[in-house]
Amino acid sequence: MCNYEVSTDYGSYYCSECGVIFHVKCAMKNRNSYEIVENEDEESADVSSITKVLEWNDAGEATVIEHIKHIHHLTLSDRVGEYDNKCCDGCLLPISDSFYYCTQCDFFLHKVCVELPKVKQVWHHPCQASLVLTSNELFRCVACGYWSKAFAYKCEECKIRTCLRCIIALTPGAHTCVGHKHPVFLYIERRGRCVACGRNDIKELLCCKDCDFSLCHKCFSLPITFQHKSDEHLLSLTYHDDNSYSESHFCDVCEERRDPNLWFYHCATCDTSAHVNCVLGKSLFLKPGNIIKLRKHIHEHPVTVVKKIYYHLNCGKCGKPCLDLALECSGCNFIVHAECLQ
Repeated sequence: MCNYEVSTDYGSYYCSECGVIFHVKCAMKNRNSYEIVENEDEESADVSSITKVLEWNDAGEATVIEHIKHIHHLTLSDRVGEYDNKCCDGCLLPISDSFYYCTQCDFFLHKVCVELPKVKQVWHHPCQASLVLTSNELFRCVACGYWSKAFAYKCEECKIRTCLRCIIALTPGAHTCVGHKHPVFLYIERRGRCVACGRNDIKELLCCKDCDFSLCHKCFSLPITFQHKSDEHLLSLTYHDDNSYSESHFCDVCEERRDPNLWFYHCATCDTSAHVNCVLGKSLFLKPGNIIKLRKHIHEHPVTVVKKIYYHLNCGKCGKPCLDLALECSGCNFIVHAECLQ
């Protein structure tokens, strides 16, 4: 919580499963953040999302598995280059590391997403209840505000959901940030400015102990690369614009000026640069082809996530054109922005 060293000469609270450790004063500072357990059950239940391992390799890795969130067997692969246009169905980020794939359908999971527990305790949830891993549900993340149909952790008491990226960002301990050479730590009560988006007076910052560097958890979780219709190549998250020519400091998507000191997406081949929000939009974590069942007062039929490129219909809620990702009913010409569903 405070990210200072814990001396083993004094008392502390420690989790033997994940290695998290707290000073006694830090752990008990907020009465609403903990509960006293009289009789701890030493035998924890199996919370692995892998229901069965069918094959192992010589290195001890599970190469063919059954997973709680998919009906077919999943096979381990490290051939990232062959699937650079695919995304993980767990976090909906591009395939960029070892992953499992289904040989029978278009389903992919990063290895780290496969290994997520079915049930997870998090410090930042007010209900103090365990969160359950869910999928195939349209939700808006309570932490970052993005709409998604990826994996999430859901509270069975208050029903709110948190996406995987925010669960990781809000986990205590040292985090590696691609845009910074030092590790960053989550400070719950610290307020300040995010160097990536420029917003001020943000709480729950990820900060560097060695220098004046701080990020909001939303910027910490930004995709390193992203495909956008403005460029045929993947755009890379860029942390500073070294081009001193002021006329180049414009967004190629909205054509408005951008701050060269803030993070942006860039294609080095085409010299395309764009605001983060212009590239990602508001419905970032929806996968084209996903079928979603909306609440009946919004629309009675299932809708499909579509990517509109050439033919833009007007949204059934706000009346504005549906550009890029939208939810469409093929039976009755109903279409809506994901962000209009709230």
